[in-house]
Amino acid sequence: MITAEVKLKEKDAEMILKVISKLGGKVKVISSESSKESPVKKKFKADLEEAFHEIKLHQEGKIKLKTARELLDEL
Repeated sequence: MITAEVKLKEKDAEMILKVISKLGGKVKVISSESSKESPVKKKFKADLEEAFHEIKLHQEGKIKLKTARELLDEL
C-alpha cells in the first residue's frame, strides 16, 4: 500500500477524495485551512466571493447593478 500526502484546493478536494474512496483507498484529511478560519472571516470571504461574482455577471451584461444613488436612497 502507498501512503501519499496531497495538497489540494478546497474546491477540488471533495471530488478527488470521493474518487479515491470509491476506488477503495482510505482517505484521511490531515488539516483544512478553512477549519482554522473564524466564522467572521469565513462570512467575509463568502460575501467577497459573492460580490466578485456579481461584478463578473454585470460585466457580462447578465445583471444590472444598483447605482450609488440607489444605494444611498435605501439608507
